[in-house]
Amino acid sequence: MQESKMPERGVVILAGAGITAVRSDICGTPDCNEFRPLVGIGAMYKFDPVWSASINLDYVKLGATEKDPARPRNLSFRTDVIEATGSVMYNLLDAYSGSGGYRSSRKRFVVPYAKMGAGIIYYTATSYPGTGDLDESQTTYDPERKYPAIGIVVPFGGGLRFRFSDQVSIAPELIYHITTSDYLDNVGPRLAPGGNKDHYGVASIRFMYTPAIKEDIFNRKAQAGK
Repeated sequence: MQESKMPERGVVILAGAGITAVRSDICGTPDCNEFRPLVGIGAMYKFDPVWSASINLDYVKLGATEKDPARPRNLSFRTDVIEATGSVMYNLLDAYSGSGGYRSSRKRFVVPYAKMGAGIIYYTATSYPGTGDLDESQTTYDPERKYPAIGIVVPFGGGLRFRFSDQVSIAPELIYHITTSDYLDNVGPRLAPGGNKDHYGVASIRFMYTPAIKEDIFNRKAQAGK
């Protein structure tokens, strides 16, 4: 528990980075995934010590190599995704600790939370034979649809918020993304009849910064009055 004079509401600036894993028609297990990076920015508004809402803009890279002996196509893919989402966050524990007069000044160091949202993905997928990184000289397969393409995404999951000060918190989180696209691996129904939609998971760390706007205003007024 830490003492604080800042109310648990207002705007929070977000920045994060992490790794991704994809589940598609050619890869559904960790051994065929090539874990790729994610970076993103966003903003969150805390309504009270329990409920928050956020908007995020993330750049996601996905990749995998097919290793199914039943379908020895020796196929790999790389996909670039721009994801714009809005989410609602629910703290599983009240951000404040204690009761009575202590409740207004003591906050928990760790707060677990659940998160769910919806948004849009804008992506380009490229598939090619073999393994390894894709370069400009690499032979690629024809696109299964016109790219860039757009789809709907529903992210859900949770995390832990570690509060280090009134301004700074860090939140590792695990979020699973359900999409309406079957082309994140450039393998659609034509090549994989009866296949499911493509999804991906993200393990990331979000940096949260809460500007001390009110405090700065009061300090300036006090200095001006001297």
